[in-house]
Amino acid sequence: MGISADRSAPHMDGAVLSLDFGGTKLAAAVVDVGKGKIVSPVIRRQTPVSEGAGGTLQSMIECGKQALASIDQPQLVKAVGISFGGPVSTDRKSVLRSIHVSNWNNVSLVDEISRAFNLPAAMDNDGNVAALGEWWFGGHRHLENLAYVQTSTGVGGGLIFGNQLYRGAGLAAELGHHIIELNGPQCMCGRMGCLESICSGWAIARDGRAALSKGADSSCPALAQLSGNDPNAVDASMVFEACRALDPACVKIVHRALDGLALMIANLVATIDPQVVVIGGGLTRSRDIFENYFMPVAQDLLHPFFKERCQIELSTLDGDALLLGAALLTQEEAWGLNVKAEM
Repeated sequence: MGISADRSAPHMDGAVLSLDFGGTKLAAAVVDVGKGKIVSPVIRRQTPVSEGAGGTLQSMIECGKQALASIDQPQLVKAVGISFGGPVSTDRKSVLRSIHVSNWNNVSLVDEISRAFNLPAAMDNDGNVAALGEWWFGGHRHLENLAYVQTSTGVGGGLIFGNQLYRGAGLAAELGHHIIELNGPQCMCGRMGCLESICSGWAIARDGRAALSKGADSSCPALAQLSGNDPNAVDASMVFEACRALDPACVKIVHRALDGLALMIANLVATIDPQVVVIGGGLTRSRDIFENYFMPVAQDLLHPFFKERCQIELSTLDGDALLLGAALLTQEEAWGLNVKAEM
């Protein structure tokens, strides 16, 4: 059985510790699901990529314990919700792999976290978790069908169909692996031309580094200044900032990325007919560029049948969809609860 909406907040016997394992960042916080609020400081760290799965797990456990220690009554926390930035097993107990951090293959993460905190735990991939958070807490609870697109270190997503989180056979909504450019750049999955190879934090940073390495002269002077003229220092946020400064190379990189995202969304809408597509994740912090460039392109690419049927929106949860969604996930998995739709 899956989570489905009753148009009201779910039952709440206590708070939930939410953990977000991202490709570049870790986050932990305590969430009151009934109120839809984060009630502790959000503890953030850089993902210790060089330390592999073991070091990352230990760092996250420390973050979680710090979040628990920050609240007055940590004994009220009844479960742990886990968002993982990569594919998870069909039973959602183990991580299958991580593209960005080594040695995650077939790690029983739910058991590891449950032992570390002596609490029941639940897990799903970050796209599904964020879709739950957006649907329930992002003002879309009244809708039966929603598509969420996560644009961050990688690109992922989640789907709500008929008031249910849709997982397919377990790996639904791997939206970053829609092929957008035949013979395009190589993706970390090994294929060529995936959306993630063009419109992700790592891909945009890669293209920015390549542009700067060719010479900053007239093509990317702002990027050179932002990075200290060091290609190795370039990240996606610098490329977006240089795009604002109208660096020709960076404008081209960002527009190519957002064109690819808009194309994927147009095809997604024509396939599943959602009522709304919500775009979130770290890249959307450059909200002005998404609003001024991406949104018109995305609307223009929609088939006429869908222009009035489907809204395309940017997330309003300010990056909290993953932590909120992970907490909601525990009601389905760890507590054995099922929130049913009103009939």
